[in-house]
Amino acid sequence: MGQAVTSEHRAEFTAEPRAVSRLSFTPLSAALIAGAAALCLLADLPVWVALAGWASYYTRGTTLRDGAYNLACAVTGLGLGIVAQAAAAKWSPELGIWALPAALFLAAISIQMLKFITGVNNIPSYFIGVLVVFAAGMETSLDTYLTLTAAVSVGAFAAALPDIIRQRREPEVE
Repeated sequence: MGQAVTSEHRAEFTAEPRAVSRLSFTPLSAALIAGAAALCLLADLPVWVALAGWASYYTRGTTLRDGAYNLACAVTGLGLGIVAQAAAAKWSPELGIWALPAALFLAAISIQMLKFITGVNNIPSYFIGVLVVFAAGMETSLDTYLTLTAAVSVGAFAAALPDIIRQRREPEVE
């Protein structure tokens, strides 16, 4: 709260610095996602994947550090999705329609095990990555992985910018 400061001639009201509200960044956030979409179109990246990156940024926690972990989990999920897609293609002649469920089963087990291996337990972001790979319907290749990683990263970075700006504008707590 502010305080009234009285001098011998007049009273002045001084406001204490206040935190920047998240709501004040709504127009900025809208402009940033539009900018991310434009950047994806210019770079020939799938715009919807950038939106998935935006969503994955907010899956767990609200700090920049949390967002970085969330992005790392989504990118790891992309890798697991590429591996599952390749496994399903390889197993398809032998397993027929059961190749995809078997590959997704192993991907899901891998995601569950990652929380023990990495200590990062963000299952939604891992699954966003896997989902993006299968929904994209692109060929299984390193180029596909890098393309999807770039698009997810553009979206996550656009989501992070208001947090970066807010962090710079807020006074440091002593």
